[in-house]
Amino acid sequence: MTIFFLQPRKVASLTASDGSIAAPSAKKFRLVRSILVFLSLALGFSACAGTQFEPSATRFPRQIEAGSPLSVAVANQFPAHVTAGGSVRVFEVDTWGGYAHRISDNWQIGLAGNYEFSEFDFSGMHNFYNPRPWSELHIFGAGIPILYNLSDRWTLALIPVAQMAAEPGANWSRAVSYGGVVGAVYHFGKDRMIGLGVGGIDNLAQVSVFPYFVINWKFNEHLRLNTPYRAGPSGPGGIELTYIVNKDLEFALGVSYQSKRFRLSQSNINADGIGEYNNIPVFARLSYRIYSPLEVNLYGGASVFNEISIDDSKGDQLFKTHSNVAPFVGIGLSLKFDSPDG
Repeated sequence: MTIFFLQPRKVASLTASDGSIAAPSAKKFRLVRSILVFLSLALGFSACAGTQFEPSATRFPRQIEAGSPLSVAVANQFPAHVTAGGSVRVFEVDTWGGYAHRISDNWQIGLAGNYEFSEFDFSGMHNFYNPRPWSELHIFGAGIPILYNLSDRWTLALIPVAQMAAEPGANWSRAVSYGGVVGAVYHFGKDRMIGLGVGGIDNLAQVSVFPYFVINWKFNEHLRLNTPYRAGPSGPGGIELTYIVNKDLEFALGVSYQSKRFRLSQSNINADGIGEYNNIPVFARLSYRIYSPLEVNLYGGASVFNEISIDDSKGDQLFKTHSNVAPFVGIGLSLKFDSPDG
C-alpha cells in the first residue's frame, strides 16, 4: 500500500504528436484528486457545523446551532473537443444535505450525505481505445461530523466518511472509498475563521494522506471570502469571493477543482476498471432568497481544464486525454430548516 504525502508525481505527456494516446510511465495529480474526492465526502464538515441562514454565518460558529441544510443543483456542460478526437458533453444532478444535533454546550454530532448523477455523452472519439469510455455515473457519499468546542476560539472536528461511485453494471462492492479527517478551526472574531486539518482516504486502489483547509472571512457588510459547500459547480474544493447586495441577494465569482473516480461496469471494454474525470470550473453565481427558507442559485462559467483517464482494476493508469475549455450553465435550490429545539 502506497501512501502519498504532499508531492504529486510527474509524468510525461500521454498524447503523442499525432494525437493518439500513449501509455503512461507513472501517475499524475494523485494527491490533488484524492483531496477533491475527500472534500466531496466531507460535506458535513461545513454542512452540519452550523445552520444560520444569514449570509454572514460562519461555518464553525462558536455557538453551535442544530438544523438540516439541503441543496440540489442541475448543470449542463456543453460539448467540447477532445484531444483524442471527437467531443464530450456532461450533464449533472447534484444533491446533498445534513442534520446536526447539539448534544451539549460543547459537543455536536451530525450526519451528512450526498448523491450525484452524471451523464457523459461521448461522440467521435475514434482515436481513443474505447470510443465511449463510460455513459452514466452514480455517486453516494456519507459523513458523520463530530465537533467539539474546545474554547471560545477553538473548535475541533473528527469526520469519518465513506463513498460509493460506479457506472451502472459495476461491482458495487468494489466501488467503495472510505477515510476520515481531523481538524481544528480558529475563530479570529465574528464571521472570521480559518480551519486546518489532515485527512486520509482509500479511494479505489489509491491511498493518500493530505492537508485540509477551510475559510470563511467576512471583510465587511458586503464582501466575504469562503470555501463554498453547496450542490453545483461551486461545490467542495473551491473558493468564492462573494458580494452581498442585501439580505436576499448576492453575487459571487469563484473557482473549484472537481474530481470523480469510479468503478467501471463489468461489461465495459475495461471490465471492472476505474474511470476518472477531473475538471476546473471558473464560475459566476447569482443567488436570490425567494422567501425565508428557499434560495435559488444561477450559475454560468467555463470548465478550463477537463481530464479523462482510465485505470485498470488495480489502479494503474492505462489511458488519458483532455478536452478543450467547455462553457456551462446551471441552476440550484437551497433549503434550510431550523430545528425547533435549536
